[in-house]
Amino acid sequence: MTTLTVESALGKQLNAMAKQVVVCDEGGKVLGFFSTIRDRLSVGELQLEPPLSIAETEQLRQQNRTGKPLEEILKRHGL
Repeated sequence: MTTLTVESALGKQLNAMAKQVVVCDEGGKVLGFFSTIRDRLSVGELQLEPPLSIAETEQLRQQNRTGKPLEEILKRHGL
């Protein structure tokens, strides 16, 4: 992830926002979205990567399957 440092005036404006903000350029084109973080963390304190890889997540999903097939659910509801 890339870190973007903004000028002090813009930083103060963004810090004052209580909700999500759409960031646009001077022409009105959307550049992205900004959402404040209540606890002012340093970049080093943020968890920028997911705690598990996609493979680890899939493995856990397979191990903890508790769902029923759709056909069985529909049959139980008379459908």
